[in-house]
Amino acid sequence: MSKRTQPDPDLARWCAALATQAATDEVPAGWLKMSEIATLLGKSESHTAKLIRRSAEQGRCETAMFRVVCGQRVLALRHYRLK
Repeated sequence: MSKRTQPDPDLARWCAALATQAATDEVPAGWLKMSEIATLLGKSESHTAKLIRRSAEQGRCETAMFRVVCGQRVLALRHYRLK
């Protein structure tokens, strides 16, 4: 004989709490991800990363982190904009 178990009374609350998606940031106009800049330039992402790093070091662009949806996850990704 098998025992019949009762459903957990908090199951619905647990499901709702775990299903809530993490907060995302509104990315202001003018800010681009490195992959977007690479596409605009027609260069590889690795080469674009070197160019952007050099540009940021020389003060020609600025960087900021924004939380964005990436696939099914929310990730903090660095974004760039020209000064």
